[in-house]
Amino acid sequence: MLTNRFSARGRWPRSLVLCLSLLFAAGVAAKAELLQPNPERTAREVIVIQLEALQTNDTPSINSGIRQVWAFAHPRNRAITGPLARFTRMIRGPGYNMLLKHRRHQIQRLSIGDAAAVFAVQVVSQDGGFYRFRWQLRRVSTDAGAVWMTTQVSPAQRTGEQLSRRFGGHRA
Repeated sequence: MLTNRFSARGRWPRSLVLCLSLLFAAGVAAKAELLQPNPERTAREVIVIQLEALQTNDTPSINSGIRQVWAFAHPRNRAITGPLARFTRMIRGPGYNMLLKHRRHQIQRLSIGDAAAVFAVQVVSQDGGFYRFRWQLRRVSTDAGAVWMTTQVSPAQRTGEQLSRRFGGHRA
């Protein structure tokens, strides 16, 4: 009698079907389209999109957050920091890696005009450290209209503040 290598009844084991289903779903999610610059987005909304993408950088796929940030990088910024592989190394490096999977962020408008905007951004990193950045954007003319894109983000400046943790201590 011939036996099927998948199971005695000739059906696929449930665990294999489940694994294949999850892999398919992950593949579909990984191909989800990135948000693109749009004339209706404000400068602040662009920063929020970028920070939230970096906060969940590896979801739905490895470095998808960095790719989202790249989608909003000004063409001159791309010329200096690109291609994408080089930009990824820069974000994962010492000046910006605290943006990846950070706990929370705050955005404060410093100046905004018709063509340029500057924001102060404070981030609490995964390890509880506080960091400041200066986020600069400019409007770029596209076929769809003028869109906000990031021209420059300063390297991190540690504020000296740190979230503290209590391990097994008593409350006062």
